Amino acid sequence: MARGDAPTSTVEEYLAALPPDAARALAQVRDEIVALVPDAGQRISYQVPCVTYRGRPLVSLSHATSHLSLHVQSPPLARVLADTVTEGRWSGATLHFTADAPLSRATLEQVVRGRIAEVDAALAARGR
Repeated sequence: MARGDAPTSTVEEYLAALPPDAARALAQVRDEIVALVPDAGQRISYQVPCVTYRGRPLVSLSHATSHLSLHVQSPPLARVLADTVTEGRWSGATLHFTADAPLSRATLEQVVRGRIAEVDAALAARGR
């Protein structure tokens, strides 16, 4: 589902509205991320699936006509990872990939570790 389509209220509704190959690939990536994130939450935010950590957005996923996307939600982290993550194609803080080549667990671990560290640091700075 591309941005601008009728919004969905759950991650499962979002995935169900996609072409089957895209839905499988996004679900696989989402499941890997959820397995890596302690007490992960899931919600729709800005009309796309978002995985949360400690109540904060961690990463989001989306579907476009020509690719799938992992939105890292951190330009500084994306710049660091762009030097080491070689699968997919970076565009700002978003990693594009295709349904026939979902992101590997190793790549997802790098993204998740980095984002968790950022969220923990931000909350610690606020005394939480």
